[in-house]
Amino acid sequence: MVVLGICVPWGAAVAQQFRVRQEENFRRDSTTTSTILGSVRPGTVLEGGPGGRWIPVTLEGWIWSRSVGASPGPGFDLSVTLATGENLRDEPNGQILARLELGCLLEEVERRGNWVHVRRSGWMWAQSLEARGPATVPVVAPPGRVSAVEETGPSLDRALLATETEIVSVPEGDVRGTLQPDTPTKILARSGDWVRVQVEGWVREDALRPGSPGVLVGVSGAEVRSRPEEFVGKVLQWTLQYVALQVADEVRMDIPNGARYMLARGPRPETGFVYVVLNDDQAAAIERLQPLTDLVVVGRVRAGRSRYLGNPVLQLIAMDVREP
Repeated sequence: MVVLGICVPWGAAVAQQFRVRQEENFRRDSTTTSTILGSVRPGTVLEGGPGGRWIPVTLEGWIWSRSVGASPGPGFDLSVTLATGENLRDEPNGQILARLELGCLLEEVERRGNWVHVRRSGWMWAQSLEARGPATVPVVAPPGRVSAVEETGPSLDRALLATETEIVSVPEGDVRGTLQPDTPTKILARSGDWVRVQVEGWVREDALRPGSPGVLVGVSGAEVRSRPEEFVGKVLQWTLQYVALQVADEVRMDIPNGARYMLARGPRPETGFVYVVLNDDQAAAIERLQPLTDLVVVGRVRAGRSRYLGNPVLQLIAMDVREP
């Protein structure tokens, strides 16, 4: 188990150890709308101060010196300058502890060759942290969302629905059904104030139709951007809005130079951009479409975050025009 060095600058607060249960955002302030400074890997053990829904912590580790520059603001020494963000490691070229976002401000501790020892205080959502010290973590669910439950012991990736709740395909997307209060769920991922859940139950066999094995449905663009390495090579089904047909140049380092690709928005209803690499036949079919046409596409992830702009890159496998 890797222990992430911590300094807790919250006065006389007593530090306590926490283990990160699942990849979680590291934020500047204790709200879901606060700036995301980075994401911390599961299994990382860190220390923090007492809190409620949010726990104050300080990330400390090593970062590649060419990925940081002078801080543009007071109170910090450095800022992450790499457009796709940079890894924070437990030692130079060591195990990855977190991924810091572009613009994340840092305190410099020391330098060792091409590596910089840095530190940054912030906040993490309490439900993603498991208490390991003698104190306990106050685990409070967002109102009207979910509440923690116990099986053989406390488990922060299990929850009960507090109220009757609609389940949607992606955040702000199409409604897939309604779940009743006290339905057991497994928490798979978080994106802002949305939680991706898994629900188990039974249906009659004659209600089923064949699916596409190996194709992930319901994955948001925010999930792919936050965990890019996890999704490389996976096949996704997304609804995208066609914007333009373009040709890659040397700046698009995640797309072969000269290859044609589709610039699209999505996955719907998200408004971020996605790049979809095409073969000649697929490009010819796209040329016949009007801009802003909605498409259902199946594609394999080439990159979860493109080098400079941080957009997902897919290799198109199949597509279909979505009826208006």
